[in-house]
Amino acid sequence: MNKYIPEKIKVMQEYVPDTSCPEIKLDANESPFDTPEEVLRAIKESVSFEDINRYPDPDMTELLNAYGDHIGTDKDHLVAGDGSDELIALTINTFLCDGGKLLICEPDFSMYKFYAEFSGCETVSYKKKDGMDIDFAKLKELCKEENCKMVLLSNPCNPTGVMYGKETVMDFVRSIDAVAVIDEAYMEFAPRCESVLGEIDNCDNLIVLKTVSKIGLAGLRCGFAVSNKELISALKKTKSPYNLNSVTQKAVAVALRNYRAIGANVEQIKLGTERLYDIVKKQEKRLDFEVRPSSANFVLLRFKKDGAARKIWVEMKNHGISLRISGNTLRITAGTSDEIDRFEEVFKKLEI
Repeated sequence: MNKYIPEKIKVMQEYVPDTSCPEIKLDANESPFDTPEEVLRAIKESVSFEDINRYPDPDMTELLNAYGDHIGTDKDHLVAGDGSDELIALTINTFLCDGGKLLICEPDFSMYKFYAEFSGCETVSYKKKDGMDIDFAKLKELCKEENCKMVLLSNPCNPTGVMYGKETVMDFVRSIDAVAVIDEAYMEFAPRCESVLGEIDNCDNLIVLKTVSKIGLAGLRCGFAVSNKELISALKKTKSPYNLNSVTQKAVAVALRNYRAIGANVEQIKLGTERLYDIVKKQEKRLDFEVRPSSANFVLLRFKKDGAARKIWVEMKNHGISLRISGNTLRITAGTSDEIDRFEEVFKKLEI
């Protein structure tokens, strides 16, 4: 083993995305729909490559104005990053740069712990009830007992699909003496909006993470941190000055100004998730798993028999359909109507 590699890097598990090319890809929580033609046309007409010899706009004025208009705030409340991933790492490195503990829930988005461990900060894990639900009173107690300086959680949750109401989340945020980072990557798919975006100026410890990846622009890699001006100012000090390229800045700004067509796809995904849930629910007893309604663009199947999830995962892969496996769970992204038809055809014939 090379002696120059730090020990924590030696033992770290590499995140390896599935790079296979299945016929039907239901494993990454992306939009299954092609970018609407009117959005593509607007992007092509607006993006220029004549100035790529110059650095991109470090202030991201056009992009931040477009996103601010989209969610109803101004650019001074925003920082943009290379997807939510960069912003997760940025918030950890900014607010825990002088030490302190990060409180995360398990299960939750796996990259929270990954970036925390890489940064060297200590993580405290709250185990969800039955692997699904948060008791916020106990989460508050744990935060206080461990003297955590930051709490990071997703709402709706990836991978469970569980969503908590705005007042429940805000009661928790106001009750802790720590930075509260609420990742709302999937809020657009919720049956009702429980976003806490409107509270950013009402408390001094709230940061909301948003992304355009799930709504159909994953390839552009663009996310946003939304908060009060003081916390945003801190993030601006620590982020790279040219962290988002010119093409992404322009393309996302144009897409947001032409959101109607993208929003129509989001509504179709919501309907697809409901249909997907109905399909798997019918097989719940036969295949011996548990599934709950989801507020995201996927459903989660929790199998009771060891090895059952892997057997189903392999069988679906053999039929050209990729799902996301983690332990004894399968996460299934809502696809197009035809993709869901094909999934149903295969899934209802499976045995374990």
